[in-house]
Amino acid sequence: MENRFASRFAGRLAGRVQGTDQTSAAQIVSWMDLVDLCRELDDSLVLKENPSPDSLSLHEAVLSLAIGCGSWLIHQLRVNGVDISASGQTLETLDASLELLRILYRSRHSGLAEAEVESVRRRIFNAAA
Repeated sequence: MENRFASRFAGRLAGRVQGTDQTSAAQIVSWMDLVDLCRELDDSLVLKENPSPDSLSLHEAVLSLAIGCGSWLIHQLRVNGVDISASGQTLETLDASLELLRILYRSRHSGLAEAEVESVRRRIFNAAA
């Protein structure tokens, strides 16, 4: 049930981000809400010792959606020279939020085998000082 709700909510937020009937401030606020949802999904995976394949799949899908929407939104704002001050954000904070999403994505969906990721973690974090 929780996954279905998160999935539907993410889809609705993405629709608002890319909706042509929205003001740029509303689009930005919707995208930032989508970023918050991604962070909550990521936090829930951190709390689970062994996340289910469904949870990981939802995480990947929602993060991919948010990254795509954010990239599109930032591009549109720059190309059209939109004043986004009414949103309470700056282009720099939007860029930083997009980079955070990319980091969250890469941390779970790197394409490397889990054993390989764990080996790298051990080498980095258990290295002698």
